[in-house]
Amino acid sequence: MKKIRVNTDGALREATVDEPALIHLDGNTLGLAGTRLQPVTDQPVVCVALNYAGHYEQLADTFSHPPYKEPPRQPVFFIKPRNTLAGHLDEIPCPDGVDRIYTGAGLGFVIGRTASRVSREQGFDYVGGYTIYNDFSLAEDSYFRPPVTTKCLDGYGPAGPYIVDAEEITAPHDLAISTYVNGELKQTASTKDLRLTIPAIIEELTEFMTLVPGAVVVSGFPPDRVAVQPGDEVRVEIERIGSLINRIVKEADQL
Repeated sequence: MKKIRVNTDGALREATVDEPALIHLDGNTLGLAGTRLQPVTDQPVVCVALNYAGHYEQLADTFSHPPYKEPPRQPVFFIKPRNTLAGHLDEIPCPDGVDRIYTGAGLGFVIGRTASRVSREQGFDYVGGYTIYNDFSLAEDSYFRPPVTTKCLDGYGPAGPYIVDAEEITAPHDLAISTYVNGELKQTASTKDLRLTIPAIIEELTEFMTLVPGAVVVSGFPPDRVAVQPGDEVRVEIERIGSLINRIVKEADQL
């Protein structure tokens, strides 16, 4: 069993989880496949763009033309505001007039204590746990400054299904990530391919902003995002953590 924190009623509570995805909470056993869970944070989520090996090679031609002219020299961050938060089994709306949206799976790490001007040598001391994050967006073509209008729609940032305590994840830079659509494997990745490590991300971020306990930072998203459409079920699995499931619906049909 792994120690986790889970949000079932608006507050994170300690629990345990074992296979096949059974959560043990307050003497009750919950099946992950049939239990809606609320987002694991109530704060804006900070994400790292272009942080997987292969990104820069894939976009080399794009970066050589205006408005970019050259690849970014510094880490590219963007923020998903609170309105984007969603939980496990929440529906993701596809706007009217849009036939598909895009999904990007990432490992999220949760800040365990206030972090300001932290060196990368100390970075892991500030990680309290790990979770799964799914960055939904409309089609986009801005890589330096991901646009608000495509990435910040309501519900476009599921975070969960729970937080696995940091002590349970001994190798966060060696975790397999898989994305399934309607049960079919569509993308695989590994955190071995992160360009900036988790401690390096913490060092970069806390140079200019304070991260408070409970904040979620997403380490990156693999290249070649997966297109999905209304009616699709998206399941993201990260090794040693679990599965985060959401279904795409037409905005007009969302309950």
